[in-house]
Amino acid sequence: MGKKGLLVLLATIIAFPALPAEVINIHPLFAVPNLDGKGDDWEKVPEVVIPLRPIVADSVVEAREVRIKAGHIADSVYFYLQWVDSEENREHKSYIWNRQKQRYVRGPAREDRCSMQFEMDGEYTTDWLNAEYFKADMWHWKSFRSNPLGIAHDKMTIVSTEPLLRSAQLKRPKGGISYVIRPSDDGVQPYTTKRYRHLQKQTMPKYQLNHEVSGSVADIKAKGRWSDGVWHLELARKLDTGHDDDVKFRLGESVKGGIGIFDGSNTGDHNISDTLIFQF
Repeated sequence: MGKKGLLVLLATIIAFPALPAEVINIHPLFAVPNLDGKGDDWEKVPEVVIPLRPIVADSVVEAREVRIKAGHIADSVYFYLQWVDSEENREHKSYIWNRQKQRYVRGPAREDRCSMQFEMDGEYTTDWLNAEYFKADMWHWKSFRSNPLGIAHDKMTIVSTEPLLRSAQLKRPKGGISYVIRPSDDGVQPYTTKRYRHLQKQTMPKYQLNHEVSGSVADIKAKGRWSDGVWHLELARKLDTGHDDDVKFRLGESVKGGIGIFDGSNTGDHNISDTLIFQF
């Protein structure tokens, strides 16, 4: 979530009261799931239905719930998520040639996305506008910018009432500012931004994928598949990656987190869960 995206439609952000956290149990698995976005390996794992709520009044996001199954085996954790989306969006901010201006301008296309966050430090909440401070591990799956690479973009989210360098600034409902930054994890990044000085095709991609992505940024293996109006997403990661920019999961313990769904929508428009508890 870039600074510009966070500043979009701030006046229409909806405030909700805090509710008891939903618990998602991370069940022992008897076999390693095949990350193909089909979910055939998950039939015997209990499912939890998590309600989602819009954060802006005129949200275009269809999904009002996400279905999730979770498990662990050996040294890794796995998740299987499903949510409704009547249209598959696999294009993001492509440039369109403007004949009058004789240059490319950013088009309206936006990819479908899913984010998961896990508390690393402070007191995590999905209500960023009332958070005092937290640092969270963020798994950001993107249908165009990460899915073809077989990963979710591994990042962090830091929210604070104290100023943060190069942060977005959100007005808090009771006064004051929430400062937000979302740095990418270390490593060879999954994509770069392209620029075009001259006309090539009417539409050109803004992002060039990097199939040599590596390092901590590529810790989360993922595969999303859209079928008959539903996204199916599988994710996997080591319980402990050994990297300081990742949450460390421990069997027998729990961690707070949250889920967000984007529906071909701008960053300022996504539906989120209340704060969740992931219990290992």
